[in-house]
Amino acid sequence: MSPKIKNALKFLLFLGIGVGLVYLSVKDISRKDLENIRENPPNYWWLIASIAVGLLSHLFRAIRWRMLIEPVAEKPLLSNTFFAVMIGYMTNYAPLPRLGEIYRCGILSRYSKAPVVGLVGTVIVERIIDVLMLLVFFVIMLMLRFQKVYSVVKPKFEQYMHDKLNFLEKYYIWIILCMIIGAFVFVGLVLKNDNKVSRFIKKYIRSFWDGIRSVGKLKKTVLFWAYSFGIWVLYLLSTYFCLQCFPQTAEPHMNLADGVVVLIFGSFGVIVSPGGTGAYQIIIKNVLEKIYKVASPIPFALAWIIWGSQLILILTLGLISLMLLPILNKNDKARYIAMEDTK
Repeated sequence: MSPKIKNALKFLLFLGIGVGLVYLSVKDISRKDLENIRENPPNYWWLIASIAVGLLSHLFRAIRWRMLIEPVAEKPLLSNTFFAVMIGYMTNYAPLPRLGEIYRCGILSRYSKAPVVGLVGTVIVERIIDVLMLLVFFVIMLMLRFQKVYSVVKPKFEQYMHDKLNFLEKYYIWIILCMIIGAFVFVGLVLKNDNKVSRFIKKYIRSFWDGIRSVGKLKKTVLFWAYSFGIWVLYLLSTYFCLQCFPQTAEPHMNLADGVVVLIFGSFGVIVSPGGTGAYQIIIKNVLEKIYKVASPIPFALAWIIWGSQLILILTLGLISLMLLPILNKNDKARYIAMEDTK
């Protein structure tokens, strides 16, 4: 099968997945809900500004990832890195947890000289840093809106912790026992033996560890952390601009500090479900209704607009990336991997 046909089939496959995801995300919206959204149209200029800022955040992520890759392998083209990031984001909407993180490493490895396992290590570093940034903004949220958030969240948080502690109290012996057995099996059968399987695993562990250690070999550490913080500032601005789409959630009713609250709770929604599908809308709707007392149907409409605008952006850029990657890399030396498939 020729590379052109394979790329066309890949594009059609992801196009079908994208259409399917859009359908799944909107199929449960009732006629009444649609009427409510139509009766309360957003300010589209603010929405366009939110999408533009979201696009810039993805570019920042590609630049930051490229900085992490540089100590591990030859620095890839920024265009290829950006395309891989967008394809990965698009794949993250599939019903498999964080599939896009692995897939974007495979895509970039195909069009560069970077090993897949080393790239996976850099992505792990990215996720660790994102968690740190999430904690930073979580602290900012507590500093700015502690009383408003705590009064609503406290009962649910106490119930959640009570359930978790009961589970650990009931099964903690079995959990510890399984962890000990797993550690002994891994060390005994893999690390201590000298065979093809153990050598293969050791090689990949070393490559994986090299990827993780890349953060300690950065050439521009300050710039790297500036991009890391900047990504989340852009996330915040994208959320804030969406809040300005409706008079009920715009200034002076909700300001940038309230945008931090929406951003943090929305991030939890993205964590618990692929792409935040379903969970994001439920969480944001509840935040607007219970914390900020915004009357219906604005919370419902706004939750879908924030999530849907980013979904459309990611699907569009992801599909464009799938088309442009083979075209722009047609004469690149890294293309030899794809040419091998035709032999």
